[in-house]
Amino acid sequence: MAHENKNTRKTLLRHLIVGVFSAFLVYLFYLSYSAWGVQPALWPDWGADHPFWRAWAHAAFVLLFLALILSPMAILWESVKRFRSWRRELGIWFAVLSFGHGYAIWDRWARWDIATLFGFEYFEEAGSYVLLRPEVGIMNMMGLVMAPMITLLAVTSFDRAVKILGPSSWKWLHGSLIHVIFYIVMLRGVLYLFYFFQVTPPDWRVYPPIWFLFVFLWMGIIVVLLQSAAFAKIVLRRINRKQKAGILKNSAVVVTAIMYIMPMVLLTGIVAYFDSRALKEPPFAAEQEHVVPEDSAESFEMILHSDGRDIYFWADNLDSEPYFRQMMEMDGETILDEIYRYSERTLYVGELDDNSEIVWSAIENIAPEDIGILEISNGPGVWVAQYGPGEHQIQLAEGELQVTIISEGEAISEEVFEIPPEVELDSGGR
Repeated sequence: MAHENKNTRKTLLRHLIVGVFSAFLVYLFYLSYSAWGVQPALWPDWGADHPFWRAWAHAAFVLLFLALILSPMAILWESVKRFRSWRRELGIWFAVLSFGHGYAIWDRWARWDIATLFGFEYFEEAGSYVLLRPEVGIMNMMGLVMAPMITLLAVTSFDRAVKILGPSSWKWLHGSLIHVIFYIVMLRGVLYLFYFFQVTPPDWRVYPPIWFLFVFLWMGIIVVLLQSAAFAKIVLRRINRKQKAGILKNSAVVVTAIMYIMPMVLLTGIVAYFDSRALKEPPFAAEQEHVVPEDSAESFEMILHSDGRDIYFWADNLDSEPYFRQMMEMDGETILDEIYRYSERTLYVGELDDNSEIVWSAIENIAPEDIGILEISNGPGVWVAQYGPGEHQIQLAEGELQVTIISEGEAISEEVFEIPPEVELDSGGR
């Protein structure tokens, strides 16, 4: 009885440690995409939600990575064996974070709509569903396929499950499913981290960078390298016990180990090749600083209503010396404010601090194209020119967007673009 209580306390302590570590990872990943040098995008669908659900996914992958490397490391290095039993706690918390990520997608992306979750939208005019976002549907389908596997691994990660299933059956179940999950996660990660946010026509939209892409790929390579090395060590040791291994047998083991890592090497190689050659900015950006489309308004004031948030836009002289301001409100409270002044080439950013107060900072030497003036012209600017002042419902690939256009072609008051008094920086005049 005392032994069981000791084991229970030990298990609970491990869960506490891994749980706190998991929460810390989620927090750090969220900061890395929302506060540490990543400027908020000037588009309503790139807000706090992307860092939020991405943080859960990245943190879950770190736990999966640790769970996968412990076993081969214990084979390669004797000193690691005492840590191998931590795989259970890591696996269980990987499941917790995975379902946290899934819930964030379901709640903040799909908005509890099954069709949206898989990239479809129902069109009443056609009386049928239309596929609008196939890439989203594929990614979420992968998540749905993994969900029962992850659940099964989590609920069988206990001693009682080993007794019921038997050691050999339990090892087969976990050994097979964990590798299926790993490769689905790798493919899903590449789809999201690499393919999902490329600069593509017709709008040539540039997205904020995702620093985790190659970290993610290298972690995958490390997993298969350790597993293949552990495999080679075990096989060669068994061969040498029976008889001295010849060149042919050693070569066969080495070739097998190399083929084992080839899927990850090929995946990483393809991504690295095209990442070095893929377009990073609009093709016309190198020729001209910024070009406002003919069918885009040069000066306007408008409000976007998106997911309980109101995003206010003020734009002036987008074709020559642009001044721009974006202010985001939620429940009547300002949560983000950005002002760009062409005369100073400076972007002023006001963000909420820990006391829920707006704190301002200034980023100097910013060209108009650096803050996405082309995207503003090709998006809100075109909507203003097309629809004119008033209330409008604009159909986008992501769904319907409610827009209030206040003015078009009218000069915006200089007070709108005034420098915040908290920022001590020479204005330079307008």
